[in-house]
Amino acid sequence: MLSLVNRKALCLSTVLMVLGLALPALAAGYTPDPTTPRADIPAAYQWHPTDIFPDDAAWEAEMAAVKADIPTLTGFKGHLAESADTMLQAEQALNDLGLRLYKLYIYAQLQYDVNQGDSDLRQMQGRVAAMMPAFGEATSWIEPELLTIDPDVIKGFMAESSDLAVFSYYFSELWRQKEHTLSEREERIMALTGNMRSVPSDAHEALLGVDMEFPEIVGPDGTKVPVTVSGFSGLRSNDNYLVRKQAADAFFGTLREFQNSFAVLLDGVVKSHIMTKTARGYDSCLDASMSPDNISPDAYRMLVETVRKNLPQTMHKYVELRRKVMGLDGKLAFPNLYNPMIEGVEPAYTYDEGRKMIVDALQPLGKEYVTALATGLDPASGWIDIYPNQDKRSGAYSNGALARDIHPFVLHNFDNTLDAVSTTAHEMGHAMHSWFSSKNQPPIYADYTTFLAEIASTCNEALLTNYMLKKYDNDIDMKLMLLNQRLESIRLTIFRQTLFADFELQFHEYAEEGNSLTADYLNGLYAGLIKEYYGPDFAMGPDDECEWMFIPHFYYNFYVFTYATGLTSGLALADEITAHGDKAARRYIDNMLKAGSSAPPLDILRNAGVDLETPAPIQSAMDVFARTVDEFDKLWTKKSGHK
Repeated sequence: MLSLVNRKALCLSTVLMVLGLALPALAAGYTPDPTTPRADIPAAYQWHPTDIFPDDAAWEAEMAAVKADIPTLTGFKGHLAESADTMLQAEQALNDLGLRLYKLYIYAQLQYDVNQGDSDLRQMQGRVAAMMPAFGEATSWIEPELLTIDPDVIKGFMAESSDLAVFSYYFSELWRQKEHTLSEREERIMALTGNMRSVPSDAHEALLGVDMEFPEIVGPDGTKVPVTVSGFSGLRSNDNYLVRKQAADAFFGTLREFQNSFAVLLDGVVKSHIMTKTARGYDSCLDASMSPDNISPDAYRMLVETVRKNLPQTMHKYVELRRKVMGLDGKLAFPNLYNPMIEGVEPAYTYDEGRKMIVDALQPLGKEYVTALATGLDPASGWIDIYPNQDKRSGAYSNGALARDIHPFVLHNFDNTLDAVSTTAHEMGHAMHSWFSSKNQPPIYADYTTFLAEIASTCNEALLTNYMLKKYDNDIDMKLMLLNQRLESIRLTIFRQTLFADFELQFHEYAEEGNSLTADYLNGLYAGLIKEYYGPDFAMGPDDECEWMFIPHFYYNFYVFTYATGLTSGLALADEITAHGDKAARRYIDNMLKAGSSAPPLDILRNAGVDLETPAPIQSAMDVFARTVDEFDKLWTKKSGHK
């Protein structure tokens, strides 16, 4: 009886293909190119929407059926207190219809996200989104009605029905949040706002992914190179400084031209958060976001405060190290921030080479995990859409909402770099979390909460780095490259995401005081944070302050916080698994990956081995970063002869 948003992974049961770990070479000859038309991407490297529906006609038929069935949910209205059987039937009907609605949405999403220039596919996705408020309206009465029933009556029903007893934790959370649950009429109105709330995010995605055109730059061989959102990460880390500089200038300079539009979109998101906060009686937007997961806002603030306190001995030292290694006379700037400090060492990795490395690196997680992982990584499974193409959504994600009976779906833009291999491990961590949760939990708890969302992914990344450092321990150049990769992983996932979290909290608090978010305010706030986090040896470029404009996570309601806490936890868990083997791996898999949302998330994480109610794990991650800076410095100084 949770909302559809909270049940986004009402997952179907996964049927694993049991594979051996011999990985056929499918992608050795393919060169990724973000300007390639979708039609030219070999089908063997694409995910399989047809695993959900065989064709659009079947999707259309189910659309009509779901639309007709949504109103039937109101038939239970006024009857929940009659018996345990009636209450259970209502719950099952809600679960089943919510899952059917998600199947419709994901089928459309998978096709649109790889071809965002196709207006018909956008319309297809929009038609499902338009049904969600009707679903919310048809179910908005349930929680208010449950809260009118004496808890002792519901406890009696659970004692009578073992199937209903499964919902014990759900009911305890419902009662905990009672003061923030509105009346039936008010909940209906809130449900009807669903489509409107998604407009800023949808507009941001369309503006960046389709409508904006970035200027071409000159590549190292003198040819023209297009700048795209999906290709920017590769350009900003290119070995050639002039390529990096041109890419940064072209990308951020173009964003600057649309700064007022981006500010209005972000202002719209925050206004929707303020509406929720006010309507539900929370003290702040942060509290409204964290409370449903039973997380105190103090945990968010503790992260920001702990990272800020450690900046002089961590991030500021890293900036100075980059200046030293790259031989810069002046300050470090953005075009020298993402490129490897040791150039010409990092090899290119085909997708097949990368997935074999990941399977080898994650062997400490055991046969059950690795067998399922190998299945998902195999392009033939249909889980993963591997390569970039024209009009494809940038970045990467995993959608595990259909993991129970179909499988997770992973979007990627693999570009043959070590970062792409690491991203593959990251997204498969999400996919495996969904797979284990949905396989071992009933639908009500099959999803994992936002707070836990980035732990399995970052644990995989950390295990991959640990594996490679051990493998190349006697190769100084490779070890330096891998230490650089670890530093960048922590910089991007803890420091950068904490900067984002700091930024997000401050612009929410500013708006909660009655202010509108303008481009001037947001640019100034972001520039100040960049200077604070990167320190006195970092120089801002003329348009660097515009970086916030292309970050989609600011539309996700304080989600960036989970990246930083996730890697903090992931590093700790990876070290435990590396040090203690199967015992630590089983504790992690059984107590977290298989737990879904069946208990308070801090309890789930504590049972897996990490206590984030204290700053100790965050401080430990800070110490790992500081030690890695020192290790890189000593090894590089020894190799180069510099002081």
